Amino acid sequence: MFYFSFFTFVLVALSIVIHGIAINYLAIAKIKSINYLTFAKFSLVLFCSHLAHIFLFAIFYAYSFRHLGPTELFAGNLQDSFVDFFYFSITTYTTLGIGDVYPLGNMRIVVGLQSLVGLMLIAWTATFKLGYLFKIKK
Repeated sequence: MFYFSFFTFVLVALSIVIHGIAINYLAIAKIKSINYLTFAKFSLVLFCSHLAHIFLFAIFYAYSFRHLGPTELFAGNLQDSFVDFFYFSITTYTTLGIGDVYPLGNMRIVVGLQSLVGLMLIAWTATFKLGYLFKIKK
């Protein structure tokens, strides 16, 4: 249980810090008017930030699956492929939750917290972009 608690805390903290750095990078840009290229740059930086979070959780899932016993952590249509864990991490982060792969045991807490972090950071992204657009409009 300590393993899951510790790494969940680390992954959540890293996700928030990475996203905060990305938003801070964009916030300090002194842009007076909005144009397509600026908005595309903002979107790309924030999209890469979200992908980094998804990738970090996918690494944790794959590592745990390979080293802690696959039948105790996940069930469903899952092979021992990083692509499967990346897919699972995307569906969890976006709270899509298709259900063809699902967590078991202590991994359920990690997955639930990844969904909460994903929801929070996606909302933070939307709020930042909307606030930026309103600030430029004035």
